[in-house]
Amino acid sequence: MDKTKKISFVYTLPTSFVIKDIENLKSIGHQVFEIKSPPFKNIFLFLINRIREFLKGLFLIPKSNCVIIWFSDYHGLIPLVLSKIFLVKSIVIVGGYDAISDKEISHGIFSKNNLRQKIARMNYNLATQIWVVDETLSKGCKEAFLQNRINSGLINWMPKIEKKIKVIPTGYSSSFWKITQSKSPKTVLTVANFNDSRVVKLKGIPIILKLAKELPSFQFIILGLKTDSIIPLDSVPPNVELIKSKNSTELRDYFSKNQFYIQASRLEGLPNALCEAMLCECIPIGNAVFGIPKVIGNTGLLFNGEKDFKKIKKFLKGKNKKSGIHARQHIITFFDEEKRIKEFKKI
Repeated sequence: MDKTKKISFVYTLPTSFVIKDIENLKSIGHQVFEIKSPPFKNIFLFLINRIREFLKGLFLIPKSNCVIIWFSDYHGLIPLVLSKIFLVKSIVIVGGYDAISDKEISHGIFSKNNLRQKIARMNYNLATQIWVVDETLSKGCKEAFLQNRINSGLINWMPKIEKKIKVIPTGYSSSFWKITQSKSPKTVLTVANFNDSRVVKLKGIPIILKLAKELPSFQFIILGLKTDSIIPLDSVPPNVELIKSKNSTELRDYFSKNQFYIQASRLEGLPNALCEAMLCECIPIGNAVFGIPKVIGNTGLLFNGEKDFKKIKKFLKGKNKKSGIHARQHIITFFDEEKRIKEFKKI
């Protein structure tokens, strides 16, 4: 009996986790039809995207066994409607933005009662299954609310979809993400896709800049800037290096040579860069919101927002008993890519 499945895979940008899911589906013998819809603010290009989704979906979805959509947004609606028409199973993968309302920085699908939110709700109702990368995206994160009044959790807005939801974390390759060079002491790294100034606050960069200012003997790297103007240079201490985005191989080298990795975000789903850094034996430091506590476990330091600044500083300055080897083993144990592949095999 042929177990090969045909998958229509819908996404906006070819991020590392999207590419990895496509590779994993292909590795188990599935045929993947890609429907890519880059985010456009221009109304003409926005409409072109919707037409493309309809035409490609009309051709590909009837011959598919499943439709998989990364993130619940505009790009998911037409493929989901077509999946219903042609009786094809559908999965919406929730990564963070699509289960959050952070009104202070206008971030998250549920932060505004607009057309975009209505479409996201329609997507969740249409989907056969909803995969969340962390349980807090389903039930909500209390610590994020206490710190910054961030509301979260799909079932808090849409309780009727609870039975559809499965917690399926993203997975990581320990054969690729591994240390490639010796560590430099007193080095701290953070990585994000810094495409606008809002991300600077979202990723907790003010905390990192304050740490750098008060720990001049440490070297800090902020990696992933799209342009030099996102973080004002007059706010950057001399022991902070700002670096533009790197490919995976280059990124692995940065993870490898830095002693600490800090995830100071006010919100996350399940942070990919943190998991990859830990596989490269960085000692992790992270804000205790959403998926970060599960990722770090007892292998590094968890803190509770800006009020714990002194705690982070003390941890960095102290005689550190935490080991990057333990951090690596924690990710291998709980977030190995084989676990995600096993879920793909069930489709």
